[in-house]
Amino acid sequence: MPPPPGCPETLRIPGTGFAPPLPAAPIKPPIPPFPTNFRQQAKNIEVQLPPLVAGALVAAFAKALADGLSNELLSHYYFPDRRIQVNLDRVLDRLISVFVRQLWDELFLFYHDPDHGGAGPQLSRQVGLLFDGPIRQLVLVLNGPETARCILDKLGPGLSKRPVTWSTNTKGIDLPLALQLLCGFWHREFADQSPGGNPDEIARALHTLITTGNAAKNLISEMRRVLLSPHFVQIHFAESAIWDIVLRRPGPPPSDGFHIVQFKYECQLFDPQGNLSDLSHLRLGSLPVVTGTSTEHNCTTVSEYTEKQWPKCGSIILGCIEEARKNATSSLLRGDDFSGMHVWDGSDGKGAHCPGLRFIHIEAEGSWIRMSVSAWMHTLIEVFQQMSWFCAALSTSPFQGSVAESTTDVSNWTYLDGNVYIDCSLNHSPILEGDGLPWLQYLPRTAIASGFPLHEGSSEALMTM
Repeated sequence: MPPPPGCPETLRIPGTGFAPPLPAAPIKPPIPPFPTNFRQQAKNIEVQLPPLVAGALVAAFAKALADGLSNELLSHYYFPDRRIQVNLDRVLDRLISVFVRQLWDELFLFYHDPDHGGAGPQLSRQVGLLFDGPIRQLVLVLNGPETARCILDKLGPGLSKRPVTWSTNTKGIDLPLALQLLCGFWHREFADQSPGGNPDEIARALHTLITTGNAAKNLISEMRRVLLSPHFVQIHFAESAIWDIVLRRPGPPPSDGFHIVQFKYECQLFDPQGNLSDLSHLRLGSLPVVTGTSTEHNCTTVSEYTEKQWPKCGSIILGCIEEARKNATSSLLRGDDFSGMHVWDGSDGKGAHCPGLRFIHIEAEGSWIRMSVSAWMHTLIEVFQQMSWFCAALSTSPFQGSVAESTTDVSNWTYLDGNVYIDCSLNHSPILEGDGLPWLQYLPRTAIASGFPLHEGSSEALMTM
């Protein structure tokens, strides 16, 4: 997008008070659909390609991307027994959106930077028509909802929740031919807006830039990190669960955007029959935890992982849990039931750095944790992700003498008086003897929080396990 208005910084010549003239910089066309004025709005967001050409482009791009990933399948996302299925369309939409922005900048640099064979700082009419025409249509089509469906048809058959439209009858076309169809169509049908030249040569150049540039490399890398690895499964599951459950609630959404949701976790984090004096002085944030899988994991403390993964509201949530646990321990030491609670109210100004979080109420009772939250949707997703990781990481393996991989699942939900109530449970999978890294055998009854991103931690945490 063009830079915001204002005075750029200048380099003043010492002793003169004057600044040397700055070289003219090219004005990059705004990436669609971000118009610079209302007259350009329709042109910026309108797909002017026929469905056959647009469908061929999307299907060919999906095939090229799958080939770049060696056609590996998203095998970690098939859960036949889960009531909530992960919505990967939304995840792919975000990845493709970043890709097309990087591609737009990359193409602009190529066509304008003299070091890359470009025309220099002046925006030529031919290059302007190229960006207003074929390149703009390319970006609009790839950034549409059809792309995620086509990619999942290749890498995760049956996982997409979207219908097929454009790409129904366009399979079997490679990306070079699809780009030739795009450039040829624009050259014929929009002759007055065509950049000129040979459309086939333009298509070949675009194919080279699309498949070998940094934008493509970054997309492949992010796909491997975010989707082909098992370390984001629970992150994506929690996001899908909140969107699906909260949006199904009967009645209109809250006018201020703050939804009220209660999470209920069945998770035995502590042994009330153990050493109560040690338990009363225990800080949850200092506890070492393991995140990952039996073959690829790291060790951090609760505070370290929370601060890195959920920097906005993570410390608030952790503080509330610690206070509720502290109150529960005090009740138990007095001879009462193992129960305690804590309330956090963001309206007092303490939550200024997290405006999407308004209210938290936590109860700890026996093996149950109840948490009521008033927050925006995206903040609710982060809260649910953090609580799912927290309970999975601090739970104990139910298999005597064996370490287990732990995940959180939604067992039930209900709607009452405009609020949402979600019941959660933990699933443990034993790590068989001989599997995983050797040091796991020294962690009896420890659970590994599986399906969450890996973060580098201190070696001290590992030594204290």
